[in-house]
Amino acid sequence: MRLLRGRSLSIYAKLLISFLFVIVPLYVIALISNHDGSVKVREELQRSLVSKVHFYLSSFDNEMIRIVNLRNEYVFDKDLQDISLLTSIMSEYQYIQSVSRIIDRLNVLKSSSLYVRDVEVSVPSLNRTISTKSYSDVIEPLETPSTGNESGGLDASILHADDQFFIAGSYPMSLVPGVSPLYSVKITLSQELIVRSLADINHSLKGGAILFGSDWSWDIHSEREEPFLPQVLPYAQAMTAAGENEASTMMKLGGINHFVFYERSPKLNTVLLVFVPENEIMGPLKKNKVWLWMLSVVSVTISVLFSFWIHRTIRRPIRIMVQALRNVESGKTGIMIHYRFKDEFGYMYNQFNAMTKRLDVLIHEVYEQQIRAQRAELKQLQSQVNPHFLYNSYFVLYRIARLHDIDNVIRLAQHLGEYFRYITRSANDEVPFVEEWKHTLAYIEIQAIRYRKRMQTQYDEVPDACCAIKVPRLLLQPVMENAYEHGLANKKSGGLVTVHFLHSEQKLTIVIEDNGEDLPDEQIRVIQRKLQQFDDWMETTGLLNVHKRIQLKFGSKHGLQVSRASIGGLRVEMTLPVQSGG
Repeated sequence: MRLLRGRSLSIYAKLLISFLFVIVPLYVIALISNHDGSVKVREELQRSLVSKVHFYLSSFDNEMIRIVNLRNEYVFDKDLQDISLLTSIMSEYQYIQSVSRIIDRLNVLKSSSLYVRDVEVSVPSLNRTISTKSYSDVIEPLETPSTGNESGGLDASILHADDQFFIAGSYPMSLVPGVSPLYSVKITLSQELIVRSLADINHSLKGGAILFGSDWSWDIHSEREEPFLPQVLPYAQAMTAAGENEASTMMKLGGINHFVFYERSPKLNTVLLVFVPENEIMGPLKKNKVWLWMLSVVSVTISVLFSFWIHRTIRRPIRIMVQALRNVESGKTGIMIHYRFKDEFGYMYNQFNAMTKRLDVLIHEVYEQQIRAQRAELKQLQSQVNPHFLYNSYFVLYRIARLHDIDNVIRLAQHLGEYFRYITRSANDEVPFVEEWKHTLAYIEIQAIRYRKRMQTQYDEVPDACCAIKVPRLLLQPVMENAYEHGLANKKSGGLVTVHFLHSEQKLTIVIEDNGEDLPDEQIRVIQRKLQQFDDWMETTGLLNVHKRIQLKFGSKHGLQVSRASIGGLRVEMTLPVQSGG
């Protein structure tokens, strides 16, 4: 029974099962590897964010400590002591100089830190305040701020009052209750810059960072974090109460899971809380998992398709052979089977081809001339009608009609009619040059409408003496097409094609130039060699086709010459004899 079941399976099923046996273990290994990698990447991302939080808080602590130390130095400033104690015995000049030096030092303190918005000194004995914004000897009165703890300790160095954050100090630091200090220094911090620096920790638009004061009396955050404050504050307080310096947890904020990172500063007793959406950390890993599943689906699909392809490599060659034999049976003796592999089917096909060749030799001479004529007619038709030009022109006509540009619709339809009437009319192989030029003008007008934003064409009038010259049909239009389609193919704007007529008693020279930028000198030399060395076995299309027909009609002295154009692109000179006019 097992043997029968195995034999009942098709070749396709057997191939598919074989591929699955190979792919499934590889997929399981990849899945395990991806899971382990995801866990490690997640841990690394979390460690990276914890490191950023620690770095920011350490930097902020150091900056605040530096500002506090500067405050302590300024508290003992000699000029401050002089104006608060010795004003009555100072001259006006000494007073102004002292104030000026104080303002300079205050500005130095302000510019020494990005977090400092303003620095001011209050002198109660003078009922005046000196700040970085005062540059004259007229000092406006200022109420001395209540600094709370004026001991200079770090635990309460950042104070909050009247919606401002500042660091304050006074001299002397120890006072009898009820006695005002000689002067006080107030360093106002920029809440905006602190908030901006907090935003640098987490670039997520949905996460945030909040800095809490030592006694929870103040916090610094942007409006974006305001809705989450009631939810994260209890967690921060609980961690502080438990004596934790670092902690992290998962918390749902605004309906979205967030990683919350907590760190407390042992120097300032401030607390920094950063929360990031889970998707911001796990998003790339989840995307990687999606890619893994997609890889699985693609792998299975490829297995199915590849098995089917191998299956076809057996059935399809047999089907081709059967079909070829039927064609020979019906009288089609020119059948040839092309097979590029050297296997058993290749040997069989070679024998079949040898048989059909022997049959074909018997009737080859009868049909050879007819086949050549058909190919020549087809080649002429292909050289006359460019399908790309045809349907592109109709698309342009369609778009202009959609824009209700009736004038251009009429113009384009008229020129298209003239163009196709000329190329499909085969009564005469030769036409007067003026008719050939009219056909070329219709083509130029069509291109002018199609590419009016990209290029323009400048041309001379045909000399009257040359209008009646008999020339083969379709000489100028292929050369113009070469200029448009190849010379100016990559020109987005500023394209230019010029047509000039140089007339003498012996000949007419038509000079067609373009200002294309993509044609190297080597390519021009290649075209020149082809024009000089072409034979009947070469592909006679485009410029070569025109050159060959002119020389067949008028002799080897006439035809096409190419060179570098004066305006940058390709220069084509077409020489025709004048005395051939009839």
